[in-house]
Amino acid sequence: MDNPKLSDLQSVTYFASAGRSSYSELNQQLQRNLDDPCVKVVLESVSGFLMILNEQRQIITANQELLDALAFHDQECMVGLRPGEALNCIHFSEGPNGCGTSPHCRACGAVLAILASQSSSQPVTEECHLSLWQEGKIKAREFRVRATPLELSGCRLTAFVLYDISAEKRREVLEETFLHDYLNLLGGIGGWSELLKQVDRDTAAREIVALAESLREGVLSQRTLLDAEKGSLLPKPREFKLAELYTSLRLLFEQHPVAHGMNLVFPDLEPEIRLIADRSLLLRFLTNALKNAFEASAPSDTVSLRYHNEAGSPVLSVHNPRKIPDDVQLRLFERSFSTKTERGHGLGTYSMKLYGETYLGGKVWFTSDVLQGTEFFLRLPEGAAPASHASPSPESPDTGSPGLGSLLIVDDDERLLRLNETLLGTLGYSVTCCRSGAEALNFFDGDAAQVRGVITDMSMPGMSGLELARALRAIRPDLPVLLCTGRCEQPEILKVAGIAGILMKPYNLQELAEGVERMLNSRNPQKEN
Repeated sequence: MDNPKLSDLQSVTYFASAGRSSYSELNQQLQRNLDDPCVKVVLESVSGFLMILNEQRQIITANQELLDALAFHDQECMVGLRPGEALNCIHFSEGPNGCGTSPHCRACGAVLAILASQSSSQPVTEECHLSLWQEGKIKAREFRVRATPLELSGCRLTAFVLYDISAEKRREVLEETFLHDYLNLLGGIGGWSELLKQVDRDTAAREIVALAESLREGVLSQRTLLDAEKGSLLPKPREFKLAELYTSLRLLFEQHPVAHGMNLVFPDLEPEIRLIADRSLLLRFLTNALKNAFEASAPSDTVSLRYHNEAGSPVLSVHNPRKIPDDVQLRLFERSFSTKTERGHGLGTYSMKLYGETYLGGKVWFTSDVLQGTEFFLRLPEGAAPASHASPSPESPDTGSPGLGSLLIVDDDERLLRLNETLLGTLGYSVTCCRSGAEALNFFDGDAAQVRGVITDMSMPGMSGLELARALRAIRPDLPVLLCTGRCEQPEILKVAGIAGILMKPYNLQELAEGVERMLNSRNPQKEN
C-alpha cells in the first residue's frame, strides 16, 4: 500500500477540520494584518486575550496582553498555532492534527464558538473550561469566549477573545454550593443539639458527630483544593498500611448520606501491604472517587474499591455499575463541570486528576461502558510500593497513656481553648491555658520548666503564633512549638521561627494526638544565628 499523502493526514479529525495554511500563506496573512490600521486599533483596544484567526482556526496575530501572559517574545512565535496549542491545552496533542481535532474538542466551548461564528457569520459567545499545562502542572481556567467574523482584503477572519472568569466561577461555586451545604449541616447540628434533652442522648450525639465530621470534611476538601491550585500544597509522603486507609474510608461512608441504601465493598488485602505516598491526599482522591461513584449509582447498587500491583506500581480504583453518558465522559475532568443533573460544584473528578497526577505523581484515567460499568483508576509511581524489608512506619500514638507531661495552650478563642484543654486532658496531659501571646510570655517569666511543649494558634491579636514562637526560643531554645493554622504556611518561615510542627484546622482528636506526639518527639529547635 502506498504511503498516505500529507494532504490526507491533514484531513484526519475527530471533530473540526484538520487542514492548515502553508507557511507562505500564513506570512502573507500576518503581513496584511500588521499593515492594516483597523487591526492595529482592535489589538490595542480590546481587553482580554485577543487572537485573529484565519479560516483554518490558526492564529495570524494576537494582542500584547496574550503575548505577555504566554511569555511569547513576538507575534511570529504564535503565528500558525491554534488557540489550544498556544494556551497549552492538555487535549490538543490527542487529536491527529492539533487543537480542534481531538474527541474532547467536541465539548470545547472555544472550538464551538469559532465554528458557529464561521458558519453563521455572526458573533457567538460561549463559556469554555480549559485544563492547561503550566509550569509542569495542570491548571484549570474558565473563560468566556467570543468569536466575531472579520473580513480583511477579501480574507475571512475571526476575532477571538477569551475573558478569564475563573475567579467569578470559584465565587459562584462557593456561594451556590458550599455555603448551601454548610448551612444545611449547621442547621442539622443546631437542631439535634436542641433535642439533646428531649430524645435519646446517644442517638443525638451520634448524629451531631456525623454532621460535624461532614462539615469538617467539606472545609478540608475546599482548603486542600485551593492550596493545590495555588501551588502551595506540599505533599508529605510517608509509609502506611493500605488497610488502615481503607478503615478511614469505611468509617467516613458508614453514615454518609451519599451512600444511603447502597453497598460499599472493600478488597481482600494482605494485612501488611504498605504504600509510600501522601496519605491525606490519597485519602482525598479515594473519597472524591467514592462520592462520585455513589452519586452515579442507584439504590441497592454496589460500589467497589479495588487494588492490584502492576509491574511494581500500585493501582487503586473505584468501580460502580453504571455507564457515564458519552457527552459527559468528554468533560469529566473539567473544573466546575458536574455529572449531576442538578447544579453541582463539579470539583470531584477534576480534583482527582489534580491530586493524582500533579501531587501524587501518578496516572489517573477511567473506563466506562454499559456492560462493565465505570471505574476510575490511580496508578501510583513504582516507588510507592516499598520492598517487603522496608522499615514500618511509626504506629499511631497511644491516645490513652496517662502522665504524659505538661503542655501550654495559647489561643484567643475561649471555646477552642477549653475544648483543647479537655481533649488533651483525656490524652493524659497536664494543661495550662493562656489567652494571648503576652500572657504566655508572662507565664514563662515564672517557673515553667515543667512545660514540655507549646500549642499556639497562628492568628491572634497583638502577637501572632510565629512571633510568640520566636520570643519563646529566646527564653527556652529547647522548647518545641506546635502551630495551629487554617492556612498553608511557608516552610522557610516556619523553620526560622523554630516551629516543630503544624496542626491544620479543623482537626479531630486523633490528629491532635498525633500532632502533639510528633512535636514532642521532634528535635529541639536550634537557636537562631
